[in-house]
Order: sequence, then C-alpha cells, then structure tokens
Amino acid sequence: MKSKKDKKIHPRKIKENKSLPKNFSPQIEPSMGRGKSKQANIDPIFPFRLIFVFFFTLLVQCQSSGDSTLPLATQKKNQTQQEILSKWESLAPSSIKSLSYLYMTGDGEVHSGQLGDVSKDKVDRFKIGSITKLFTGISILQLQDSGKLKLDDPVSMYLPEIKLVKPKQKDYREITIRDLLTHQSGLPSDLTNGFFLSPDANDETILTSFRSLPKALEGMERNEPGKIHSYSNLSFGLLGNIIERVSGESIEVFFQKHIFERAGMKHTTLLEFLPNSELIVGYSGFFWKTRTIRPVIRDLTAGSISTTADDMGHFMKVFFRSKENNGLLTPESFEEFHRTQSGPLSNFEMKLGLPVLKTDYEADGKTIWFYGHSGSLPPFFADLMYDPQTEIVSFVAGNTLGLQTGSLKEINIKIMEMLWEEKMGIRPEPNPIPSPQNKDMVKGENGFYVSPFGIHEYKEGNPPTLSLMGFDLDLVEKEKRFGIEIRMLFGLIKINDPKLNEVRIEFESWEGNPIFTMYSKGLPKGTAGIGVKFTPDNRFPEEKYFGTFLTKETYAIVPKLKLEKDKRGFPLLTIYYMLGGMENTFQVPCQWESNNTFRILGYGRNLGERLLFGEKDGKPVLLYSGGEYEKD
Repeated sequence: MKSKKDKKIHPRKIKENKSLPKNFSPQIEPSMGRGKSKQANIDPIFPFRLIFVFFFTLLVQCQSSGDSTLPLATQKKNQTQQEILSKWESLAPSSIKSLSYLYMTGDGEVHSGQLGDVSKDKVDRFKIGSITKLFTGISILQLQDSGKLKLDDPVSMYLPEIKLVKPKQKDYREITIRDLLTHQSGLPSDLTNGFFLSPDANDETILTSFRSLPKALEGMERNEPGKIHSYSNLSFGLLGNIIERVSGESIEVFFQKHIFERAGMKHTTLLEFLPNSELIVGYSGFFWKTRTIRPVIRDLTAGSISTTADDMGHFMKVFFRSKENNGLLTPESFEEFHRTQSGPLSNFEMKLGLPVLKTDYEADGKTIWFYGHSGSLPPFFADLMYDPQTEIVSFVAGNTLGLQTGSLKEINIKIMEMLWEEKMGIRPEPNPIPSPQNKDMVKGENGFYVSPFGIHEYKEGNPPTLSLMGFDLDLVEKEKRFGIEIRMLFGLIKINDPKLNEVRIEFESWEGNPIFTMYSKGLPKGTAGIGVKFTPDNRFPEEKYFGTFLTKETYAIVPKLKLEKDKRGFPLLTIYYMLGGMENTFQVPCQWESNNTFRILGYGRNLGERLLFGEKDGKPVLLYSGGEYEKD
C-alpha cells in the first residue's frame, strides 16, 4: 500500500475498480448542501463478539503529509481528509471488498467517499441494516408531531392483532409504542419464519410480506414489558405497520416523502430497486471471498434501507436542522429522540434514546455524549456515530462478511474521536467504569449461566474461570471486579490487547437471581445483556423429541435446529443461523415443561422463548419462532 507521501488526494471523483486486499482506490466527494463539488436483531446487534476480532486483524497505518503552500485552514482540512483515508485504507490487507464512508466536521460540509470495488457506470448503494431503526423512530415522532399518535399509546390502538399474543402471566400491562421503540416490549426478539425473502422478490411481494407480519403474531407468547432489554427486529417491523396504518401511506412512500426527499437523498430506498443506482454486490468468507445473494427481508423498517454515504450526509444535515424547527422533527421531538429513556433496571448503565444508543465521554472534566447505531444485515455492516451539539458525524458501510467487520466499527470510533478533538481542541475519553456499589468484590457462584451469548460455566479456582464463546477465560481481580485474561498456544502466550484489558465481569444479584454482567469503557453495563444462573434439573422427555429438525423454508434464517441431551443435565438446543452465505450456531439450555413444551432458559434476545412439539404424518414436528421443523 502506498504512503500518503507517494500520492495526492484530488478533489475530483476517482473511478477505479480495485479490491481492498490489493489496493484501495479512494473516491472522494466533498459536498455542500445539495450542490456537489467533489457514499443494519439482528440488533446493538453482536456487540461483545467483536472483541475477538482483535486476535485476527492487523491494521496497517499510513502516514499523511500536507502542502505548505496552501492556506492554513485548507492544509488542516486536507490533513484531516488524508488521516481519515489512511485509517480506512489500513483495512487493505483484511479482504474487505468495498466500503463507503462519510464524515462531517461541524461546518455543514459533507465529505464522502467509496473505497475498493467501485462501479464505473452507476451509483452503488450499501445496506445499512439496523441503522434503519433510527429512520423508523423519526417517522413515529413525525406522526406524534402531527397529532396522529402518542408514544405512550397502547400498540393495540393501531395494531389490534397484538392481542393475539398471549401474556405469559395474566397481570401484564399492555405494550406501548415507546416499549417497541426501546426494545422492552417483552415480545420475541425475532419472528424467524419468513424473515428472509427470495433475492428476486419484487416490491409488491416484499410489501405484502411486510404487511402480513401483524397476522403472524397469533399463537406467540410475550414476557413482561419493561422488565428487560431484549433487542427486537420484530418490534420495529410492527412499528412500520403502525406507520402505514396511521399515515394512510405505503411505507416506502412515507419514507420517501417525509424523510428521503426532504433530505435530498436521491439514492436511498427501503425496497430493493431504485432508478439510477444499484445495490452493490455482497461478499462473505474468512479468507477467500465469494459473492452472496441479495439479502431481502420482510421486516423492512427494522433493517432494509440501502443508501450511499453522500445521502447519509444529506440526511444528517437536515436532521440537525430540526433543532431550529427547519428539519425532520420539531425541536421538542429532536430532544426526545436523544433523551435517555426510562428502561428496565437490568439495563444497568446502558442509555437508550428512540432508539439511538448513547455513549458517554469525558472532556475537560465534563460529560459529553456520542449517539449512534450499528447495522448488520450480512454481508453488509454499517456504523453511525454523531454529536448533535457539534454536528460532527462519522459513518461507514461495508459489503463483506467476515472477521474484519469488527474493524469497521473500531476505526469509525477512532475517527469520531479524532474529529471531535480537532474541532474542540481536547481529546474525548470514554468515561471510566463506575465504581462498584459493593465495597468488597463479589465472587460468582459455581455453576452454569445463560446469556445472549450462550452457555457459560463459572468455576472457582486460582484464578477462577468463566467460559465465553468457546474460550475459558481466566478471571483476575481488577478494580473490585473481574478482568479477563486469555492465553494462547497452550497457555504460553498471554493476549495483551487494550480492549480486552478493559473488559470487566461483575457478579451480583438481580431479582434474587445470581447473575453476571459484562462491560467495558466502550460497552456500557447492560448492553450485552445479563448472564443468569440456572440449575440443571436432569429432566428429559421421551427419546423421540431429540434429534435434528429441518425447515422446508427456502431462504430460512434458521434452517436447522438440533435438540440433544447434554451430559450436564439439561436439554441442549443448537440453533443454526444462515447469514450472508455463512452458517453460525448458537447453543442454549432448555427446560422441559410438559409433554410438548420446552422453554429456552434465560433473559434477553432469543431467550425465554417456547418450543412446541407435535406430530405430522407420524413424525415429530418442532414449532419454533413461527416456523415448522420436521425431524430429519
């Protein structure tokens, strides 16, 4: 990769078709306003998993230089541009095919570009996954601004089908729109049956599937609203249906009319096809990259937007103008969007807006907040960070699924911090981890725990250990909590990654249950869910209930389930996910409740849900997340 000393950054669009593993080819596009002068639960969608990216990704840093003959302000602007390009170009060895980025320095100018494979004769759109949820939240607030609904209205006022979902206990209150926006509705995280559609589905088919979502609620079960944060794509798919019914407009028409067109976003859509632009091809694979099929989803308003970095810049500009009552929202709704919402006690230190995630930093002894959201619709990944006070923004979207995905977010954070420091003259630092409430360190209880990351076993010892995602972590005392240590090559080499050194695991009690939480400076306590202790009861049903079960759904996100007897004393469910052409597995403990009912243990995303058994043509059938699975 060439140093910045060997090539200059030109303010014109550079069109070359190169893949990132060989050499980035920058496409720079600064713009002011609409005139150019020359861009994804499922969920805080896989947050802790990204920690292990640091073991496999080597970032190659490039140097930048300026031109002393230019005015000082221009020199500084060029240096910033070069530094940002250098950070994105550092991903060249990582096999990411393409990425699109933007940044804003608070002066109203949008700087956007595309690296890697660049189409020569069309505009490339990238899927932004769950960042779509911010647009859905803005749409709901627009309807509140116009007096058509209120955030604390019961969902049943607009979606009577919600009453088809049976509460686990009779005394649960109704679910509100605010509950849906803040992922605390108690609804299942996802309805996996029908989540992915055919990559060749036309717009009419997609919209029909989207509008069928409320009817699919029949037979579902819900937990108590307001009890725990559980990231839910299903909730945002339902919010989209509310938007259609309340506004009387098709969801694509609403987004185009009330957001995209008002922001000057000419290459953005919730659907799949748009004149003068095209969705860029996606890739997956760890070492060798292969093309993936187009990811078309039913839950449009949970994660379907495809756009460009330049369009995202126009969006952020008009969004910020809401503060002056000249943007997408009233000033009151703009403030509400960013206000910390009341959440479950189990969220601990996690701060959530509607539904933007808030991260606190410290600068000059004062607390500042960065806002944003990540999006993952494999093989696409995107990350957005911004400060509504200074109007600094950093955004990136990539089209390649693999271990390198985590690097996109990490670099985006560094760019955001760098931009803020340049404007404000002081480095923003993530706030230190709060002091523990207990004076003495609380040790864990020996045994098994379940969290949104699977099954964990805690063992006392010197040091004690906790299993996490296939790793046995040594737990060492740090600041009255546990820090983690990982050793590779038979325990001979200790991993000293700064991010790993920041991770803390804390044992405590929640509603009388022993739990642990995981967090760090960049991962507020509660964001990754909680690990709840469970006790295997060694109760198993008849042998016929165990085995592998397959669905006949063509594009299933969960094509296969496997139920087996775990030697540790509980039924073990393995869920197979097919994402971006790659298969992932997730294992959870179950409890046998009756002749035909299993319960997944734990609290949080994909936990606490039911599995029902029946028979079809004399063979066992498993019903899970709205889908039917036949025994292999």
